[in-house]
Amino acid sequence: MSKKRSWLKGDTHLHTTDSDGVLSTEELIKGLKKKGLDWAIITDHNYPAADAPYFDEDLLIIQGEEVTAGLGHFNVWGIKMPLQAPYKADTPEEFEKLFKTAKEAGGTVSVNHPFCKNCTWHPPLDGFDMDCIEVWNAPMHIDNLANRTWWHKQLLKGRKIAAVGGSDYHRDFYVTDFLAMPTTFVYAKSNTQEDVLEALRGGHSFITQGPNKTRLTLSVGDSFMGQSVQWYQGIKVRVQARGIKRGHRLKVFNNDTLIYDEKAKKRNLDFELQVPQKGFVRAEITYEYNIFSRQIYKLVLLYAMPKDIGLKLPPFIYAMTNPIYFE
Repeated sequence: MSKKRSWLKGDTHLHTTDSDGVLSTEELIKGLKKKGLDWAIITDHNYPAADAPYFDEDLLIIQGEEVTAGLGHFNVWGIKMPLQAPYKADTPEEFEKLFKTAKEAGGTVSVNHPFCKNCTWHPPLDGFDMDCIEVWNAPMHIDNLANRTWWHKQLLKGRKIAAVGGSDYHRDFYVTDFLAMPTTFVYAKSNTQEDVLEALRGGHSFITQGPNKTRLTLSVGDSFMGQSVQWYQGIKVRVQARGIKRGHRLKVFNNDTLIYDEKAKKRNLDFELQVPQKGFVRAEITYEYNIFSRQIYKLVLLYAMPKDIGLKLPPFIYAMTNPIYFE
């Protein structure tokens, strides 16, 4: 009998005092449980979570590490790195070899914050056989839009890469609450390391502002995000948004074409759209900051993202899906 999938919420990118976070592992887990997460991956810089995977009550802690080098950062999930840090990765060739070592050892590998102004990914992204890409790193900010744009262009080229989000939690700044912001929901067979990672790699997921924020999903019959379905004239995709805020804008893309673009007038939306072309369909919800949110954002910029000070604030993403593919 096949396992029945369910939606499980988690965070793919977390730090403790074992690297440069301010919380101990015990304090971090306490905060994650308070958030109501089902799973989490602690990814300290060049430091493996040696006792993972394990359960702390109902919270699954998955083995993880953020491999950190001058040329870029990537998360390795599900294994302990077969090499010992510090890693030799001074050239693009050495860095790529380190990346391949993680993959060959059975790790699920995700490129982190590739267009971050503070810690940019330097090698050409097209040359890396990543399982996932972190399109949403930490609270939503301008660099994440560049991550999303690159990922979308790869989808247009026919490359199927799963998008993930991670809070990259290190600490809070006065009035902020960054833990599990964003949250990645996976449609997994069970809350085990094997099944959560399978769902992440497969793109059976969506990313949203937090564990109790808007839920956004796509389906075609019994097929769901990350899966492929046979396209035919008149085929429809079902779009469901739960807990969407009024004034937030829902957009649905069929490849590079917007097939739906409306501001929400109701809390819950459930409708079908015809899919005009083969390729993929994905959805996102965007919003614009009010005056109060702009002030908080500017405060955070002073400490975390000084290079963004003075930039015009575009509409930001509140929730986004991985695609369903139409072949």
